[in-house]
Amino acid sequence: MARKVLGLQDVVYSHVWCAFFERVDSPVKKYLPLMLLLLLAMSAPAWALDCVLLQSSALKPYEEARQGFEKSWLAQHSATGPKSISGNTVTQVLLSEQQATGGFALKKQLQSARLVVAIGDQALEFVKDLREVVVIYLLAPSARTLPKNFIGIEMRIQPSRQLAAINKALPKVRSIGVLYNPGQSGQWVQEALLSPVASVQTLLFKKFDSQTSLPGALQEMAGAVDAYWLLPDPQLTSPQVLGNLLEFSMKHRIPIISFSEKYLAQGAAVAVTFDTTDMGAQAAELGARIARDGLEGDIPALTPPRKVRVVANSTVLERLGVPSTPKGIDAIYTPEGGR
Repeated sequence: MARKVLGLQDVVYSHVWCAFFERVDSPVKKYLPLMLLLLLAMSAPAWALDCVLLQSSALKPYEEARQGFEKSWLAQHSATGPKSISGNTVTQVLLSEQQATGGFALKKQLQSARLVVAIGDQALEFVKDLREVVVIYLLAPSARTLPKNFIGIEMRIQPSRQLAAINKALPKVRSIGVLYNPGQSGQWVQEALLSPVASVQTLLFKKFDSQTSLPGALQEMAGAVDAYWLLPDPQLTSPQVLGNLLEFSMKHRIPIISFSEKYLAQGAAVAVTFDTTDMGAQAAELGARIARDGLEGDIPALTPPRKVRVVANSTVLERLGVPSTPKGIDAIYTPEGGR
């Protein structure tokens, strides 16, 4: 699927040409199509695509990011100069609906863009060989070292911001327990320990690896913590480990604070995550800034998300008897279908 969203400039052009066509004498009208084709051919660079947004699939987070980008991008003021944005147009391409044989044509289209925005891992993988165009990517957790023309919005919220959000949403939480793998989350743990928050008096970290007894580690936390903080570590989110964590949560009435909304459906009490719609808007503002100033400025290769979003599973909080503060919660989790 490819869909082009036109800016005001395109509409103005169409009205101008209609008015012009009406005023031209009949003998000349038959030559107008050829004249228009020649004019377009001569002015091809000015009509080149401003931005191509490549979206991995129609998953809800990707759609939210796309909508946030589109709204903000179309509202940006046109830049001036050799790297200007003319008309603020965006062509949206859904990668999951592209035929395998259309990959070459799509890559040619991407190479002619002023800016490429990749949403999701698959989209980023598809554009990783681009070198002559700036690529902004988001919602791509598998991203690794990339060339200098790639600018990313990372899927990582600093521990200090997460702790502040937890403090605001669950003010009665005084101690938090965390299982962590040093190889995966060692640096994150160090940052968390250096991020004091007024109401959180204790952070109880327990190392977890293949040699760790999960029941034993959780038993040490029972009675010592008010909440459990789930980290984005594949070992800690495997079905077996997650099942043990949820059983521990219900048995000891300890809420699980997760990093993703998807765990709310499985029994987590609160998710502290990023605002995907705002990430799209943030990408649009980055793109406009790059069009204006180029990459020579102080734009970092990775930018943290601007907003923290707290989503609560009110059913789980009530079942566990954990008080929460409405002003610290951005949304209430609703199961699929509203049940």
